[in-house]
Amino acid sequence: MKKVLLILSVLLFQIFVLNEFLFLQYINPYLYIIIILLFPIHINQVLLLLYSFIIGLIIDIGSITFQDYGPVHAISSLTLAYFRNHFIRLVSIRGYNIQDFDFHYLNFYRLSLYLISTTIFHHFLLFYFSYLENIVYTLKITFFSAFFTIIILTCSYYIFYKKR
Repeated sequence: MKKVLLILSVLLFQIFVLNEFLFLQYINPYLYIIIILLFPIHINQVLLLLYSFIIGLIIDIGSITFQDYGPVHAISSLTLAYFRNHFIRLVSIRGYNIQDFDFHYLNFYRLSLYLISTTIFHHFLLFYFSYLENIVYTLKITFFSAFFTIIILTCSYYIFYKKR
């Protein structure tokens, strides 16, 4: 029950607070991807894909991007969830055996590598589907939004998630 309330809190914070601020006309941090990134490893992959799609759809509907661009958050969240295990293998010391992997014990280097790669991947997909015709603008907005998202994700990880 506690995790459900935490997920709902993150989604509401994203919709009603973070989506209302647009820094320098195009920078918007997306905290909601932390739900997908730190989902337990042992969950069924189909459930993870379903949850990710629903989370993205909630963000699309809540931030009114659904009317303008379609379900871009849902598509990028679904794709991120699909490739999440590949990114985990990048930072896992166990390589392909990720069954023993635990997010609670990532060191700063591995956490940074994981957050940077997944955030840039997610943001590129999100903005690519939003602004198909302008690749330069897509790259610019991807890197600036990813920079601020990574800062927020890292702080959130160390404040709320990492075991002491």
